[in-house]
Amino acid sequence: MDIKNRKKARRIPLACFLLVCAVLTAATVFAADGGIAAYAEECGAAAGESEPRAKITVTVGQRKYVYNDNILPAPDHTVYEQLERRNINAPLSEKMKTVDKCLNAGAKWKEAVRYSFPRLTELVDRIKSDNERDPEDSNIVFKPDRRPMFVISRSAEGASLDEKRLYQDIYLALKRGAVADVTARFTPVVPAVTVQDNIKLTKKISSFSTSFASSADGRKNNIRLALRAINGTVLAGGEEFSFNGVVGARTEKKGYCVAKIIVGGEYVEGVGGGVCQVSTTLYNAALCAGMNVTCVKNHTIQPSYVPPSLDAMVNSSSSDLRFINPYTTPVFIKAESDSDTARITFYGAEPEYVIKTVSRVVSRTEVPEDKEIIDSEHKFVDEVSPAGTRVRVSYGHAGVKSEAFLRYFTKSGALVREEKIRSDNYAKTQGIVAVAP
Repeated sequence: MDIKNRKKARRIPLACFLLVCAVLTAATVFAADGGIAAYAEECGAAAGESEPRAKITVTVGQRKYVYNDNILPAPDHTVYEQLERRNINAPLSEKMKTVDKCLNAGAKWKEAVRYSFPRLTELVDRIKSDNERDPEDSNIVFKPDRRPMFVISRSAEGASLDEKRLYQDIYLALKRGAVADVTARFTPVVPAVTVQDNIKLTKKISSFSTSFASSADGRKNNIRLALRAINGTVLAGGEEFSFNGVVGARTEKKGYCVAKIIVGGEYVEGVGGGVCQVSTTLYNAALCAGMNVTCVKNHTIQPSYVPPSLDAMVNSSSSDLRFINPYTTPVFIKAESDSDTARITFYGAEPEYVIKTVSRVVSRTEVPEDKEIIDSEHKFVDEVSPAGTRVRVSYGHAGVKSEAFLRYFTKSGALVREEKIRSDNYAKTQGIVAVAP
């Protein structure tokens, strides 16, 4: 084939596509001009006397779909010319020759066949609509207070019609005769997430606990409320967690009690005291789960429930604990209180390394001498107590300079690396002793 003819051949598929729309419109419009329509039908009947019209039966399981290649009427001369040019109303042998020309010119199977059989698209679309189905992914429902905690639904394959194969089979069947029987074939569509995929996302990857056994009842209440707010959190891959965003403001309306909080290096009474123990417990569990901590702040004085440089101070206004899930898969957070222990556990895909925290004290001051106050209002000392009776209100704390590190181990226990994550200074504070007047 010379260059000129090859260029002409390549233009045929585009013409096929552009003319399909016009002919499909003509196929669904009944002729307003009875003379033109009658003339088209007469020509088609006369031309087709020697050959039967095509009849195609497509089997899908127990269903059968039938296509009869009836004469298409032409509502006007323009459409009639298109019908003639594409041999749509021609005898079967002529129609198949036209399809062959399209194929030889490089047209795809679907374009070539429907060039002369435009209404065949309606049949194929109906088969797709009736029988194709989307795959169903397996899903995880996280209920941390139930057994089992994870309910994983089954996945299901989808089915997609092998459209190219169907048009090929129809073409080959019509090559053999006007009455064609073909079977539609469907390709399985694998779900993106299977049950086995989701089972891998429910492994325990870290856990951290702290004791609040010596706390007053109000502080215990606050700790349990904050744990309850966090429990059941699902953090998607790349999503950031905010302690204040999840727990919300600590108010009496929400059930929080007055308990000791640290303000300006001293213990004072405040609503929500004890919540920092929850944020600290969460912080340590998050570190060991491989979360990327984006916001954390230490207390002004070292708390007793965790080593230095591993605490996380929060308040409702200016200090938050935030971290990002660095994985592409979700993590699930269980927060609970067992007796007088706060425990937070992360579940997710098994990480590459086992991560452990290390606290190191760089320097420590002496604990300053106690500060004595005369308890004339008898806030701490009973009114009947003899003069000079002493009651400890709080203990003093040494000033501490400390650092925290993360250590990464292989599953076999070999140390891979150690990373410094923070340095902190904790102020020294005097203990307070109340003296009866």
